[in-house]
Formats: sequence, C-alpha cells, structure tokens
Amino acid sequence: MENIWVECIRRKYRWNYKGWICVEDLFDLSLTDLDNIYRNLKKELEDLGGESLIIDKNTPIKMELDNKVNIVKEIFSIKQKELDERRKKIENLEEKQKIMKIIEGKQNKELEDKSIDELNELLDKLE
Repeated sequence: MENIWVECIRRKYRWNYKGWICVEDLFDLSLTDLDNIYRNLKKELEDLGGESLIIDKNTPIKMELDNKVNIVKEIFSIKQKELDERRKKIENLEEKQKIMKIIEGKQNKELEDKSIDELNELLDKLE
C-alpha cells in the first residue's frame, strides 16, 4: 500500500467530487461521500474493462483507477476505525459516569445510615 501513496503524490492524483479534490481532501469527507467516490471509481473501472479492441486492460489509466480505488478504501477504513474508537470512548465515558453516580449514591446512603452523633463527629473532623 505504501507505494500507492507515493504514486498518488508523485502523479498528483485528483478525484472528481464536487470539483477536483486531492488526497488530503479525501480525509475531510464523510464515510458516505467516500463510498460514493468509491462506487463511481468502480463504475469507471467497469466501463474501462468493457469490450474494446483499442483499450489495453493494463493501461496507465486502469492502474491509476485501481490505485485511486485502493486509496479511497484505505481512507474509508482509517476513518471507520477512528469513528469506532470515538464511539467506544463515549460508551466508556458514559459507563464510567453511571458507575460514579452509583458510588456517590452508595456513599450518601452510608452517610444517611450514620447516627447524629457519628455525623457530628465527621463534621468536627472537617473543621
């Protein structure tokens, strides 16, 4: 995959999406947008691979399209992984807050179960 990135930069690949965009712009797109670009590239590959006496199946155009498809797939995968990680962090934070709330409730219950004398002693220790 590393050679594809070098090739992408060296050949200054551009993707047609609301105008021409470069590889850096792909990282700013949503997963849906990337999927649309991927499908369009696959359609171009299919159209290129159709019956033809003129078009060689291993032309630079086909290799470029293959590279573009692989780059979009890789960026999609990276963004999907980042999204999954953010979701997991949010889930963990919510679970942590829930546990802390339960602990706080149990601590309050423990204090409520103390006698007035014990509570006064605790107050005296805090002053």
